[in-house]
Amino acid sequence: MFDFLGHYWPMFLQGTLQTLLISVIGVIIGFLIGLLMTLMRMSHIKVISWIARIYVSVVRGTPSMIQVMLIYYLLSKSLPIPSVQVLGSGLDRVIPGALALGLNSGAYTSEIFRSGIISISAGQTEAGLSLGLSQRQTMFSIVLPQALRNCLPAMGNEFITLTKESSVLFYIGVQEITAEALGVGGTLYNFIPPLIVAAAIYFVITQVLTFLLNLLENKLSKGFAGAN
Repeated sequence: MFDFLGHYWPMFLQGTLQTLLISVIGVIIGFLIGLLMTLMRMSHIKVISWIARIYVSVVRGTPSMIQVMLIYYLLSKSLPIPSVQVLGSGLDRVIPGALALGLNSGAYTSEIFRSGIISISAGQTEAGLSLGLSQRQTMFSIVLPQALRNCLPAMGNEFITLTKESSVLFYIGVQEITAEALGVGGTLYNFIPPLIVAAAIYFVITQVLTFLLNLLENKLSKGFAGAN
């Protein structure tokens, strides 16, 4: 049933590497956008706060596939992105795809950060201000480090979700795991075995990420307990 792997395994390997590459880029973009949107939502300037709220609402309220398609077509018409091949896909597809995933993730990451900041006792902010720190210094030196630690489990889940969501990029021609599986299935005139292999690869990736994130969380928890 899976004899085809002897010939097509390089395609699945390439698709796996492409998925991981795009997911890492997407989660970095999502992290930065999420942090920015969180700070904007906490701004006392209503216009800035509302811009962040609208962004989060729009992104969370629309399908990720449509977001990917829109960003791909908008960038392809407005920017001359070279079609240099990276792991079997042109940059003119990889860049819009990674950006779309990052923009999507940023909305959800923003909510994660906001929840993490809310979870920090107001006494922490008051203590920082009483020591002579400014509001900005208190936020970046005291509140945010603790909030990020509290957000780690949710951020790990978001990274895992983003890795699976990257499968929608096959709609714009990015040769990630799903696209490679469908390509092999079309060649074999049998899509079931390649899709089973793709599902198994996603499962292994998510399990490995879960294991690594649990290790990191435990390490940080022990370090935090030791500091206390």
